[in-house]
Amino acid sequence: MKLPSIFKSIKKTKQTRDKNRRELIGSSNQALNMSKRAIFALHRGDRKQSDKLLNGACVLFKQSEKLFIRFPELAYEGAYKAALEEYSEALLFSGYLKNGKLGSIDKRAMSADIYIAGLCDTTGEIVRYALKSITSGDVKSLKHAYDTVESVVEFLLELDLTGYLRTKFDQSKKNLRKLEEMSYDISIRK
Repeated sequence: MKLPSIFKSIKKTKQTRDKNRRELIGSSNQALNMSKRAIFALHRGDRKQSDKLLNGACVLFKQSEKLFIRFPELAYEGAYKAALEEYSEALLFSGYLKNGKLGSIDKRAMSADIYIAGLCDTTGEIVRYALKSITSGDVKSLKHAYDTVESVVEFLLELDLTGYLRTKFDQSKKNLRKLEEMSYDISIRK
């Protein structure tokens, strides 16, 4: 029995979509890795390397987003969203170090869920940065870190988060608690 021609068309479309999905996952994993490395470069004080890595991640996102023209559903692929979250975190942390505050970032990472997840994770990077600064004798950075993370937690409290984002929010609260403990420890030692 001869198969209808629509079957061949559906098969070809499915195979092309699957190939593009695999390509998207691969480039998303690379972008995620570059974003993680950018964060570590920032902790080492290597802004130039961090910017280079973030620019590389941006190029990968631009290439990947071309796939969405034919297959828009790929924009919801888990690997792509995870890479955007990490990218968001790296951009927010970079902004915090550069300007002392958190704000707008690359528009591709500005959807509410991506931004909120990245914001929550950024609080952990701020804690690590504050701890490193304190051990180097910069106690003032602790106050700024505390104020920043406290404002993030206050903002997130207004959102009534559930599910995955609630878990991220809980991590932010733990990060605020760590900063409170560091502040307490320093105040006792004075």
